[in-house]
Amino acid sequence: MTPVSTPLLAIALTFAVAFAPDARAGDSSEVGFLDIFDGRSFNAWKAPDMSYWSIEDGAITARITREHPCTVNQYLVWDIGELADFELKLKSRVNGEGAINNGFQFRSRVLPDGDVAGYQMDNNLQTDWLVRLYDEFGRHTLAFRGKRTVIDADGRFITTDIPEAVGKPWFRLEDWHEYHLICKGLRLILYVDGRLAADVEDHDRARLDLRGVLAMQLHSGPPTVAQFKDIRLKVLRPTSAVLEPRWTRADSDKKRQIILASSLAWWDLGVGGHGARRPLKQVGDLDFDVRAQGHGALHGATVADLRNTWFDAGTDLNLAGPTLTTYIRLRDPSGRWNQALFSKHGAGDKMSFSLRGENPPQGSGPRVVFEIRTTEGSARASFPVSRIAATGWHDLLARYDGSGIDLFCDGSQLAHQPWNGGLLLANDAPTFIGGEGDGGKTVHAFTGQIEEAAIWQKALPDSEIAILMRTREVRGGPRNRR
Repeated sequence: MTPVSTPLLAIALTFAVAFAPDARAGDSSEVGFLDIFDGRSFNAWKAPDMSYWSIEDGAITARITREHPCTVNQYLVWDIGELADFELKLKSRVNGEGAINNGFQFRSRVLPDGDVAGYQMDNNLQTDWLVRLYDEFGRHTLAFRGKRTVIDADGRFITTDIPEAVGKPWFRLEDWHEYHLICKGLRLILYVDGRLAADVEDHDRARLDLRGVLAMQLHSGPPTVAQFKDIRLKVLRPTSAVLEPRWTRADSDKKRQIILASSLAWWDLGVGGHGARRPLKQVGDLDFDVRAQGHGALHGATVADLRNTWFDAGTDLNLAGPTLTTYIRLRDPSGRWNQALFSKHGAGDKMSFSLRGENPPQGSGPRVVFEIRTTEGSARASFPVSRIAATGWHDLLARYDGSGIDLFCDGSQLAHQPWNGGLLLANDAPTFIGGEGDGGKTVHAFTGQIEEAAIWQKALPDSEIAILMRTREVRGGPRNRR
């Protein structure tokens, strides 16, 4: 997609509304609204897979059939730019087999694999609630139909009834009905056919979205026909007026991207690893697309917030060769460092590598430990957590080059252990981010935030480690190893 810059977007929309003959200026409720779908073409609308999308009877039509099934959600994105404060009106209907889900995204972001994360107007056939305000890949339900929710700064929900919206619905999803969505600052208000349906006030700075894309959804599932028409937009405040810029990893140093691209596997956990060469399965309770907070957080970075949870990269991530580098960026907000971080570790001798926090029984305080198994046996290197900010964000990297283990944190080499032998990496143990295998069970599941993780089947040189950790050079070295 080729989004227009936000100042140009504001100018283009202002000009178009002022001079468009179909802006419905005679209706005071429509003053300032612009038609952003012309009813004839996909001009300004794009999807990764257009085979699901057509225009029928003046409506954007998304269709799933038995001959053309859909196993992952599809999105048609308005390609002009991001939106901040706005009003949106559109008509929609959805029909098909069973309890079909449908909706549209707003103030959202497109993930590397074409999925979309962020706020959603969600609806579902054969439910009591029918429509709701939702957070895709995040906190899930924000407010069902008939509910007003205030989310405080710590993410707690306070929900009350909207008397005129509870009870029997006044519309059918199978018939054409109109959504009127108002996004203004921290407030999200949804009307259906002119009646207030749901209301959210979001003060959770770690999870709210103040800007993002608009996208129509076709949810995976049984045969479905979802349609959208009469899509009208009024910009209340352009994205250029939003004080919080959206940081993306594309803005970081190109050399760092080249290093990550050279890995055997790299996962952006802020989007759950979507688009990675090796897919992940998450097990447990977590939120994606959470803004990083705490000491050492990168401004605007998005991360995964795990609660006794881990990611499973499968059992076939076997490396060939004598060397290895593993990297992870994370935060243990408890400061206890007694959890698994990154491992390929199964039962008995099925251990390739394990990066973890460990509390020795002698009470000397927690340590960060990296352990490998080679033809010469097992070896480990570690450093005390007292050398770093226990509750802050850290880049942790472990390297084995055939002659020893080096353990780095935030651009400093904090541990070295001489060792040799060929790596014993080919086994059917699972590779976990935020967990560790033990006799067929996953133990020491992680609670905290993880931003990214990667693994190389080579020993990265100090110069590349410095770039990866965003430092001028690696500090420490042979004379400071301990």
